[in-house]
Amino acid sequence: MHSPVRSRGRGRCARLLTRSLQLLVVTGRSRYAEYAPLTQALSIKAAWNGTETYVVGKRRLSVDDDSYLILNEGRTYSSVLQSDGEADSFCVFFRPKMADEVLGGMSASLTQAADNGPQGALRKSHFAENLRPHDDIVTPPLVQFARKVRGGTDEADAIEEAMQSLLQRMFGADRRLRDHECAIASTRPSTRKELLRRINWAADFISSNYATPITLDEIAAAASLSKFHLIRLFRQVHDMTPHGYLVNKRLAAANRLLDRAELDLGEIALLTGFGTRWSLFRHLRKKTGESGAALRKARRRTTEAQKGPG
Repeated sequence: MHSPVRSRGRGRCARLLTRSLQLLVVTGRSRYAEYAPLTQALSIKAAWNGTETYVVGKRRLSVDDDSYLILNEGRTYSSVLQSDGEADSFCVFFRPKMADEVLGGMSASLTQAADNGPQGALRKSHFAENLRPHDDIVTPPLVQFARKVRGGTDEADAIEEAMQSLLQRMFGADRRLRDHECAIASTRPSTRKELLRRINWAADFISSNYATPITLDEIAAAASLSKFHLIRLFRQVHDMTPHGYLVNKRLAAANRLLDRAELDLGEIALLTGFGTRWSLFRHLRKKTGESGAALRKARRRTTEAQKGPG
């Protein structure tokens, strides 16, 4: 098991291993954990109440409450988990070739399934390695899986079934992600695929660096595109400009921090990249029609109402 080089807080992990199955699920809660580079199996990563940043080649991909990440079998990477409080990290490592088995099964007809027998068929799998916004395909079973593991399950067969189901949904989400290629106005499939890859680099850069001042030049450099083509293609894929995407990411982070009573709006503005209280106020007003103070009061009333008497 890949143990942290340095860590603070408390951690917890589950490892499931049988003679025929190698199933590994790691879950932990910590304020800080650092993992040295290691070559791993296919995995899916999630983090809540904090940020876990993965260094993959020259890219830095930050997983937080808004996103999850899939890294392919044989990928070498390192990571750092950090949070002001205790963050939850959850990672599922699939056994070698498991994704190829699932994809082969999904691609086979019932006749082929009968002919193939218990061995099944293999089909080479590969996932796009980008930050993916939480969705209605992968996120629900991922959260349910995390709860099951944290609840203390040690049934290898149940975990195997959950992994099989999760992989099917991961392939479904990957197809949806690749469908974005159709939005790019190019007649050559190979060109569309490459341009989508670069636009995803831009989105990843924004999501991983939103808390700091970043410029359109830096986003374009991350995508290896000119600013003209970045804006044009980004709008085709995401229905908004890179700046609009950045503002939405900052607002999502700010909305989470509004629940923390110890932070004032000026501090939230600094932590989410808005810089000033006025800038945060202006964007909140434009997005929701309410100020940060009004949103905070509304949340406090909702919380009090949910508590009930006593």
